[in-house]
Amino acid sequence: MSFFKKSFKLALVALFAFASLFSALGCSVFNKKPSEDILPHLISESDADSSPVRPVNALGETKGFTANSVNAQFDELNEILYEGYRPDFSKDVFPEIEKTYNAAIQVLNRYIKNDFSAFERLHAIHDYIAYYTEYDFDLLENASSAKESNPSFRPDGVFLERKAVCDGFSKAFLLLCGIEQIRCIRITGQYSSDGNTVNHAWNKVLLDGEWYNVDSTMDSWHVYTDSKHRVDILNHGYFLVSDEAMFDPLTGHHTESGLDAVNYECPNSYDFYSEMSLGIGSHKMKLTSLDELLDVFSKIKDGKRKIGKVELKLDFPEYDKSNLSRPDAYASYIAEAYKKVPDADFAFKPESGMYPYQRYPDGVFVFLIYA
Repeated sequence: MSFFKKSFKLALVALFAFASLFSALGCSVFNKKPSEDILPHLISESDADSSPVRPVNALGETKGFTANSVNAQFDELNEILYEGYRPDFSKDVFPEIEKTYNAAIQVLNRYIKNDFSAFERLHAIHDYIAYYTEYDFDLLENASSAKESNPSFRPDGVFLERKAVCDGFSKAFLLLCGIEQIRCIRITGQYSSDGNTVNHAWNKVLLDGEWYNVDSTMDSWHVYTDSKHRVDILNHGYFLVSDEAMFDPLTGHHTESGLDAVNYECPNSYDFYSEMSLGIGSHKMKLTSLDELLDVFSKIKDGKRKIGKVELKLDFPEYDKSNLSRPDAYASYIAEAYKKVPDADFAFKPESGMYPYQRYPDGVFVFLIYA
């Protein structure tokens, strides 16, 4: 077993997210540079608006702070924005609050253009947080002795330290949505996978009159190749998904607590994968036939670049919901596709328990190839 395999699995087990599917992963030592396909869908610096406009600045009234602790003022900041006020930092504010707020503004100015739609804003917010924030595994492993004042529990962990646990991820997402005046709430509950259950937090957002779940923590996949090097793999498996997708026990079961489910019900998943280009040939990220899947893997083999990760939604007409709920869903098709790339670092050998991909709800697969 290579060191990559050991450290890779340890990171996943620590997050209680992906351990079971990779329990027998076989691969070579990771020594290849990640491809551009792993990078987030964020605009370049040259594409950023020279005079960015934030929706919060158009609000007419301001509101100050009354809480007397840093943690409480961070919560109050999100409440002020949700209620449609501009925060007033003129008095009785802890310095961490305004510093974090200004850092969040800078992120939005850099990555969100003035003419972005609400969907494009949410996409950029999700990708920035999921890609650029390191999960604080040290804090997770020492949770019993962790202090509530640790920035990893708060948005300053994301914007000032670039390190957080799910509390920080979800609060940072809430803050950015508040500045953009996108309706967003924070959900607390639990996440269960492979017999393990941990407390967890994520978000729900209102887009085009409908609520959706967003779990930027679970879409942030940090793979450690050794003690010093980390590969950040961005996914969208929990971006704008339904309650049914979140509660799916096969891919990881989320359980809400203390929420008015009627007012924040998420009946549908947004058709994200149909809209997004894969960047391989003319394919979208949603594939509807085996021929499309084989063509994608063939192009990976024939391409001059090294392809590391391919994120796809498989939605073949002959597959019904009962088939998709099986652990081996699409396995025969995937096996045929991997034959197109026989020299890939990651082999697909289900008979040996080797599954070099991560499954998300709604038929989403993230394939590791490095061909």
